[in-house]
Amino acid sequence: MPHNFETPAAAMDVHAELARERQRNAELERTVRELSRSVADLEAFSREISHDLKAPLAGICGYAQLLTHLDVGYPRPDDYDDFVAEINRGTDRMTRLIDDVLAYSTVRGAGLHLTAIDLTALVDDVVADRAMELPRPGVGPRPVPDITREPLPPVQGDHGMLRRLMENLLGNAVKYVRPGEPARVHIAAEVGEDAMVRVEVTDHGVGIPDGQHEAIFGELHRAHPDAYPGTGLGLTICRRIVERLGGSIGADPGFRGGARIWFTLPVAVVSDQLPALKSSAHS
Repeated sequence: MPHNFETPAAAMDVHAELARERQRNAELERTVRELSRSVADLEAFSREISHDLKAPLAGICGYAQLLTHLDVGYPRPDDYDDFVAEINRGTDRMTRLIDDVLAYSTVRGAGLHLTAIDLTALVDDVVADRAMELPRPGVGPRPVPDITREPLPPVQGDHGMLRRLMENLLGNAVKYVRPGEPARVHIAAEVGEDAMVRVEVTDHGVGIPDGQHEAIFGELHRAHPDAYPGTGLGLTICRRIVERLGGSIGADPGFRGGARIWFTLPVAVVSDQLPALKSSAHS
């Protein structure tokens, strides 16, 4: 018959330690719930304040446009046009900031509508929309960008989020060029053995400073803060989108002569179709 060598004191110590461990776990769970609730409250507040800020900002933009056409006599007062252009630049930047804050706060918790996405058609739509964009207020005309692509495999994802992703990536690729130079951007993709599509957006602009290829995806980080406008949230939003859709994103530190941003997403085909897609992606 086995002997029980455990003393009453030892048994009490074990029970006390288990009780303390249960208390620590309960406190940890309570902290996690409180943090989750705080994050949800902050995201809800960001959405609400972003919408509320848009109404007065739209009014400012409208009156600034009226000032542009207002008859103030001839010749116009000194610096009048410069002042109006500065108002337009400020409201334009505020609009982009509000849009980015709204996207940043909604991407993480937004519902997903996963479906097969024709990535080629989506990219063509984004490029066509960019070609039709009017110059931003206070910003002079730029050389027409040269955006090319290869055939892109279909991916599994949310159409709205993917469109936002491509708008941000192409917007960066077109923006970060030397003054007076046309942007040159190429989009390529291939299907890997892991049934993930790797998409690369390559530009030949000013590039990413050494040591910042990971930092550019952080909140409010701007690689060229003095030379180019921006909110520092665009690539952070891109990372949130890609990770929510089951992929990853990064910048190629070995690419020179510009910047290359890559991301992966699940391919929108069954496994027996992969060989054909690989051939088309490389053609």
